[in-house]
Amino acid sequence: MSELVAETPPAPEGTTTTEVPPSTEPPTTTPKGRRSSSAAALQGAEADEVKSLSEQFGIVDIKAGNIGSGAGGGFGLNAPGTGPKVKSWAGAGAPKGFIVNEECKAAWEKMCNDNDPIHFVVGKYSADYKSLELAASGEGRLSAFVAALTSELGDDKIGWGGFRCYGVDDRGNTVSKRAKIVFIQYMPPNAPAMKKAKMGSHKGAAKAAFDKAHMDQLVENVVEDLVPADLVTALQAATGAHKPNGYEFEVGEFVSADYYNRGIGKDAKA
Repeated sequence: MSELVAETPPAPEGTTTTEVPPSTEPPTTTPKGRRSSSAAALQGAEADEVKSLSEQFGIVDIKAGNIGSGAGGGFGLNAPGTGPKVKSWAGAGAPKGFIVNEECKAAWEKMCNDNDPIHFVVGKYSADYKSLELAASGEGRLSAFVAALTSELGDDKIGWGGFRCYGVDDRGNTVSKRAKIVFIQYMPPNAPAMKKAKMGSHKGAAKAAFDKAHMDQLVENVVEDLVPADLVTALQAATGAHKPNGYEFEVGEFVSADYYNRGIGKDAKA
C-alpha cells in the first residue's frame, strides 16, 4: 500500500513565508504542592486586605480555608456556626412566675362539662399580676357572664374567662344541641396600658389552662363586643362544614343562623 503524504498548498504569488523553528526550551511547570508566583501574590493580597480590615473594624477570626467567598460571601463570616449563638424565644411559653390557679382551672373544667350546671367563668389578676384567680363562676348564661365581668372587673381591670353557649340544629322533627365554649380576653378601655400589654405574654398560659374553646373573643366593651348576632357570625366562621341553623345564649332563646338557607324547624329542607 502506498503511503499518503499531505502536501502543503503553495503560497499565493507575492507572499513571503517564514518558517518558525520549534522551541527548544522546556515548558514552565509548577511543582506539585507548590503554588505559582501569581497565586501566591493573590493570596498575599487577600491576607493584606484582611489585616487592613481587622485594623479598621476589629480582629476577624478567620480559620484556614475561609479566606475568600464563604457561605453568603465576604470572608466566610456568614458560614454556619460562625459568630455568636442566637437564642430563639419562639415557643418559650409564658413568663416564669405567671400561673392560673387550681380553683380557676377546676371551675373551667366544670364549665366544659355538658352535664355540669356551671356556664361561665371569670378570672382576675392577683395584686402582683403574677397569677390568675377565680373572680366568679355561675349557672347563668351570657347575660350572667356580662354581669359578672362588669361587677368583678368593671371597666378598668383586665382578666380572662369564658362561657358556654349552644349550637342548635332545629330540623322540625329533630332538634339537637351542641355545647360551644367561647374563650374571652377582657381588656377594657380604662385599664392601664402597661397592664394590658402584659396580656400578650400571658395568653399562652391562660389558653393552656382554659382549653377546649371553640372560639376566642377579645372584649373591650361588654355592650358592643358580646352582642348575640355578632357572636353568631364569629361562631359560624369558626365552625367547619357542618353549621348549626341557630344558637342559644339564653335558656329557651333561639338566635337564627341559617347559613345554608335550608330553613328552620317545620320549614327545614331535608
